[in-house]
Amino acid sequence: MAGLETILMLFVLIGLGYLGKRTVLQGHSMAPLNLFVFYFAVPALLFNSVYKLSIDSIFQPLAMLAFLLAVVATALIAAFGCALFFSERNKEVLVIRALNGTFSNYAYMGIPVVFGLLGEEAYGAMICIILLGNVFQIGGTQFLIESMRQEGQGIRQLLNILDKALLRSPIFIPTLLGVIVSATQISLPGVLVDSLAMLAPATVPVALFCLGASLEFKTLKDSKIELFWLVLIKLLVHPLLTWLSFKAIGVEDQSWLMAAVLLAALPTGALAHVMAARYDVKEKETSLTVVLSTLVSVISITVWVAVLG
Repeated sequence: MAGLETILMLFVLIGLGYLGKRTVLQGHSMAPLNLFVFYFAVPALLFNSVYKLSIDSIFQPLAMLAFLLAVVATALIAAFGCALFFSERNKEVLVIRALNGTFSNYAYMGIPVVFGLLGEEAYGAMICIILLGNVFQIGGTQFLIESMRQEGQGIRQLLNILDKALLRSPIFIPTLLGVIVSATQISLPGVLVDSLAMLAPATVPVALFCLGASLEFKTLKDSKIELFWLVLIKLLVHPLLTWLSFKAIGVEDQSWLMAAVLLAALPTGALAHVMAARYDVKEKETSLTVVLSTLVSVISITVWVAVLG
């Protein structure tokens, strides 16, 4: 019931964005709101998620490796399938498709679903996976696309890519700072803590509102089969490969295993749409992937809960 209520709340926010863009916001650009999410709200959310926890409670090397291996394998299957079955040759599009097939709705659905089903013992695993998803998947997407858009080769181009994808990244830098504060136990000023606490919760609702505003259902006619392929990858292949990866590596911590599989079984997250919008690559198709995968996840999450239980 908790999972169903979470999904329904998600659709309310998406629906408000869809209606808003076609009424009071008609003719207005949503770019400023997307920029707000990417450069302000997301960094606050990531920093807040990290600095309050101890390093030991977050990082489990073998479990992290198992999770990342499953992400890479799933991303390759998603991209290869789009290239093979749908004749997609644009590398930037394939990167976004891989993100659509692997990036979960970690924050908005993941936290209530995992916490509600597994309790506090899975909290460290959940936060670590959320951070890995944002840094490795979102940051990695940014790195790959920036690499493709750089002309030439050599150390100067490499430094330019690293500068744009990491050193100026609103995903990487706040996470790194959070780890540093957590490791050193630095005491932050109360005003800063309270300001971040106010800003961070804006991430999910504003991102979902922007996602709803970008929906163009006529796009479904042109790429319907490809979108269903990505939904299949996200809700079936990704959690299955996550489970197999944990078993193959021999991770014994059941709370990590269950948290990782449940998070992998979630629908495509709204930040995938934020990235597609930022780079102007398959934005409308990405928004539809988020919506379709969320609809189907009502069934898939129930199935995976039963399997893991």
